Amino acid sequence: MTYDALIAGASFAGLAVAAQLRGKRVLLLDRKPIGTGQNSACGTLVCILRALGLDDAILQIHDRLVIHTPGRTSVYPVAEPFCTFDYAVLCRLLREQGDAEFVLATALDLKRDRVRTSRGIFRGEVIVDASGWRAALGSHLRPDLVRRDRLNFGLETIVAYKDDGLHFWYDPRELLPMGVAWAFPSGEFSRIGIGSYQGNTSLGPGLDRFLANLDLRRDGFHGGYFPHALRDPVVGDLFLVGDAAGHCLGLTGEGIRPALFFGTHLGHLLCQVLNGEITLEEGQRAYRRLVVAHKPSYNLLCLAQRVLPRLPQPLVQGLMALIRWPAVLRQVLALYVRAFWLEVPPSPVAADTHTWGALEKFPGASDHRIRKNACSHPRQLMRPPNLRHSRWPEGQRSPGQQVERLSLERYGTTY
Repeated sequence: MTYDALIAGASFAGLAVAAQLRGKRVLLLDRKPIGTGQNSACGTLVCILRALGLDDAILQIHDRLVIHTPGRTSVYPVAEPFCTFDYAVLCRLLREQGDAEFVLATALDLKRDRVRTSRGIFRGEVIVDASGWRAALGSHLRPDLVRRDRLNFGLETIVAYKDDGLHFWYDPRELLPMGVAWAFPSGEFSRIGIGSYQGNTSLGPGLDRFLANLDLRRDGFHGGYFPHALRDPVVGDLFLVGDAAGHCLGLTGEGIRPALFFGTHLGHLLCQVLNGEITLEEGQRAYRRLVVAHKPSYNLLCLAQRVLPRLPQPLVQGLMALIRWPAVLRQVLALYVRAFWLEVPPSPVAADTHTWGALEKFPGASDHRIRKNACSHPRQLMRPPNLRHSRWPEGQRSPGQQVERLSLERYGTTY
């Protein structure tokens, strides 16, 4: 059987593509069951999940970023809140927006329209590689696609610890010369990890020392590589998306928002290709243009990742103090949020099942009557909200109602 679309990889990017192809014959392949094998801290902007009808996966909302450096803790309130979410629930919700068939199999290689897997050969009119940083199909076509010098590495554990805000630690002497540590509270638990900008994989001892300073002990761990530089989004007739295309951001390591952004856009383009509205070549060119349009932002964050850890500590702290000024902070956050805003309409299923009142804060989301099995026009997009007027969502726990603030004495007083 030949499928309309074959997608290797069933995490954020692959599921986002499949959600836009409802009504088509779509095959999802992954070596693990959908919603398992979490390798992410699972944090992103609240508005992104709400725009896609995925807000039931949210575990905790955060309206502040907290950065710890030796002797100082800097708190940055954010107008557009972040959240942490349940990976399994989000994957389930995103899968339900599509109707793709799923096969538990490992993608091995690709030849024209045929994908060889551990469960046999499958064919697809269009093929997408969303298999993660390894780019299982793309690297088969282009062996030099995956470069180890363009990969970061992170290791994370989940512990019973409550707090508010997304926390980051930077201490090149005590923690990691070229890297950061983080803590993402998620309800009753926190995801705490450490990451290397040099792709260093020997992070276990460092993570244990960091947890010991917090009077915590790891209970298992997960992690892996994540890219910090863009790759070619199209190799031959193969489309790449998510980490397979290097869509993870440098410095911050944020990969979920870009995966949903590019995955949803790619799904719309492939829908147009399969409907005969545009040719495959036109779809490839449009997808390339979309990625290239965001290349300056990626290059800037890659540069920041290389430069900032090499700056003298007093200069780093001076820059952080500057960003605390309200006018500067507002501008920096607005640029970061808007540069990778999910400017796409929800999937056809979300249009039928999601409560549109939740999207009223997004000016420009004018066309809510999206037909099933129809491709939305690329211009029917949602613009970013006014960051100055964002409000704390009604019914959510206020940041002031906190328990067990996360702190280290060596990093200064708590906020």
